Amino acid sequence: MQVTALNLAWALARTTSVRRFHAALKDPLATQQRWLSQFLSANAHTAYGRAHGYGRISSIAQFRERVPVSNYETLTPWISRIERGEREVLTHEQVRVLERTSGSVAGPKHVPYTAGLLGDFGAATGPWLDDLSRAFPSLFTTRQYWSLSPVARDAEVTSGGVRIGLEDDTEYFDAATRFAMKRLFAVEGSVARLRDLEVWRRKTLTQLLAAEDLGFISIWNPSFLTLLMEALRHDWPSYREALSPRRRDDIDARLERAGDFVGEALWPRLRVISCWTDAWAAQAVPGLRRFFPHTPFQGKGLLATEGVVSFPLWGQRAPVAAVTSHFLEFESLDDGTFHGVHELREGARYAPLLTTRGGFARYRLSDVVRCVGFLARAPLLQFEGRLDRGSDLRGEKLNAAFVEAAVRATLEEHPAAFALVAPELEEPPRYVVYVEGAAQPEALAADLEQRFCEAMHYRYARELGQLGPVVARAVTRGEARYVAALQSRGVRLGDIKPSGFDPRPGWAAVFGG
Repeated sequence: MQVTALNLAWALARTTSVRRFHAALKDPLATQQRWLSQFLSANAHTAYGRAHGYGRISSIAQFRERVPVSNYETLTPWISRIERGEREVLTHEQVRVLERTSGSVAGPKHVPYTAGLLGDFGAATGPWLDDLSRAFPSLFTTRQYWSLSPVARDAEVTSGGVRIGLEDDTEYFDAATRFAMKRLFAVEGSVARLRDLEVWRRKTLTQLLAAEDLGFISIWNPSFLTLLMEALRHDWPSYREALSPRRRDDIDARLERAGDFVGEALWPRLRVISCWTDAWAAQAVPGLRRFFPHTPFQGKGLLATEGVVSFPLWGQRAPVAAVTSHFLEFESLDDGTFHGVHELREGARYAPLLTTRGGFARYRLSDVVRCVGFLARAPLLQFEGRLDRGSDLRGEKLNAAFVEAAVRATLEEHPAAFALVAPELEEPPRYVVYVEGAAQPEALAADLEQRFCEAMHYRYARELGQLGPVVARAVTRGEARYVAALQSRGVRLGDIKPSGFDPRPGWAAVFGG
């Protein structure tokens, strides 16, 4: 089957989700009310539904009164029952798989996935891909690369026989879309099952180079592709020799015209790269931009293992709320009140809560979003960072969102190729910024210390002498060592999230300091 025919089949599969989403933009409240009513009715007789009176709830107000805000810790006893094989715990639908979270700091968590939850994701990915196809009409007449990381663990099942872990990212899509995607992939799905990192990298790059019609790249962390491109450039003579004479001559001519080793010379039909671009991920974008100086980048929106909060539309200033995917609530970070998608205030910051067909109800994500405008009546949401991953050595109460914002502001004055803040457990303990490429590391650390002191609890701990000042440690190959360390802890390469802060000590050993 030709590439264009496969893409036509894919486009047809997206039609329903696209139509529903655009209708919902005009009246998101009505859409959300219908979604919640159907969820409560479907799950009223589950163990969780009976415990919280789903069958007696008839309004959003009653839902908030009777169902508590949850997090993974409060849901752990219920998830344990699912792991043991019990049915109808959180959902009437059967749990197909327990997907691992990909957090780089927290331990592994298991999120129940049902067919309904996968449909919830499709309600967002369909309009996103449809919008991209309209912005770039030739995009889906080409092949694609979706990041396929080497597996970090062997396949597992729980004691109750529930599979742990999706095979690959295509399982987020409907059957017709999966059929098309797997035949449009520039890199075979089997590559993701390779355990040896060097073998995985070699096969990935070899197959990418063979795809001269590559038009779309979808990754998560920008540095994932940067590291691949650095490896390709480093060993280019070897990869070049493996190409066909025609392909080799074509690339040689394009590289000579470009005057640099750039991705556009390797893949002249490349139209767009989808990756994280907000919050700390923005620090990794310039490194990738050096390899793709002319290719448009599109941010991902906020998609968590538990569900999707927002997704991008081309030309919008920020991703739009996924109003047809889940029941969405937003906790104000100003006063702790809860709001629906139709009640957000432009400029205000919120923590999202999800109710999903995977069974999580009023599940509070530790993410921060800011409402920056509206598309019709649906809010546009800018991701600003995380509230979890806190550090409290001596009562300073630092969290990732604050630390990473401070580091970003500092790097505007003191540019660096890599920076990571982590605690150092000497006496007194202190925070270290591991930095690469900064002209004046000591000045960078001093400025970062000044910004940390804007936080009352940190300043108080410093005044009491309970904490030492921020210090800088110069490192080499910072990003590569950071990635390797997280891989050694079982995090899949493509799932490593950009971060300028890690609350765990011991990074001196990783960076050789």
